[in-house]
Amino acid sequence: MTLKVMLADDELLVRLGIKSLIEWEEHGFSFIGDAPDGLKALELMERDVPDIVLTDIIMPRMDGLKLIETAKQRYPDTLFIVLSSHNEFDYVRKAMRMGVEDYILKASLKPAELLQILTEASHKIAKKREYESAGSVLAEQRLSSKELLSGKLRSWLETAFANGEGADLFQEEEELPPDSFFWIAQPRLLREGVQESSAMKMLAHLFQSELGERLVCSPIETESREIVLLISEPAPAAVTELLIGASSRMLGIALHVGVSGTVGAWREMGFAYAQAKDMLYENRINGTAREDIKRLLEFMKENYMQDISLKTAADLINMSESYLSFIFKKETGTGFTDYLNSLRVDKAAHYLVNSQLPIYEIALEVGYENINYFGRIFKKIKGVSPQKYRAQYK
Repeated sequence: MTLKVMLADDELLVRLGIKSLIEWEEHGFSFIGDAPDGLKALELMERDVPDIVLTDIIMPRMDGLKLIETAKQRYPDTLFIVLSSHNEFDYVRKAMRMGVEDYILKASLKPAELLQILTEASHKIAKKREYESAGSVLAEQRLSSKELLSGKLRSWLETAFANGEGADLFQEEEELPPDSFFWIAQPRLLREGVQESSAMKMLAHLFQSELGERLVCSPIETESREIVLLISEPAPAAVTELLIGASSRMLGIALHVGVSGTVGAWREMGFAYAQAKDMLYENRINGTAREDIKRLLEFMKENYMQDISLKTAADLINMSESYLSFIFKKETGTGFTDYLNSLRVDKAAHYLVNSQLPIYEIALEVGYENINYFGRIFKKIKGVSPQKYRAQYK
């Protein structure tokens, strides 16, 4: 299958450079034309519809965003890859929301990088065509199944703690697709100007786009600022490398990641989820390059039940409170208080399921003297009250 590629960029040298950057035919592509602006590109597309369009953003007469918007209405199967400069990230974010596949910085464009992105795009096109050829009825059945599983998993995450008993909530032996595993991501570093809420939505969209049919269900965003994926793929390390790379390259977002072992059925979900969460916590600690923050995270992990205020933490590593607040979020992607609450609530959830301790004692055990405050924090993170959470297992 030879895929047709078109280029839109107002700089002649860029157009000439990209045309000669790779051996198109040798790698399964046909370069069918280039245009200096969006209007000319649309004119060329009327004659020969490309499979992939490489487009600049800032162009005269019609810019890249308008080109993408117009062309997607006329040619919905065409994929777009944005060519951008360092100062155009706001435009790139808009393009991402419009569904572009990827973006490349023109200043650092290398043949291998361009070829890799084009190859990834070609794989998506091939999978999409294969999927469509299977028939619309089968496609609807798959989509319906995925939606049902997504809702089921979301309910489980809201009501079940990550342990071996959590999946018993469903009381069934339902099997999952082969080589399924949990993959949990949390933003560690955001590019300047990126809002946290929009970052989570963009990450979910990116993961969906990159993984396609390998996703067992749709990405799920939790109250803990995490995105949970259930993936069917025999090479978790390759998936991790793909998603971390795409997040950094396309969105400027560095990630903390946790990955479970293989999970074959619902009865194994709790244990696998716990594995992924444990790795996520470890990677939070190991992911920081600062020894003082790493030391603080280890301290919090061992002493979460103690009264650890921001001042206490700042004194521990000889830092001002204001600077610690800034550097903690920069290094971990999470605010100091949110991080501590997350540690405590996960431990409390474990006690609720695996002990007979009264809820007020559990609150004290994990560091909350005020049981009402504990209840509010627990519900914010887990989605249900401690009482309802425990009742799921009784």
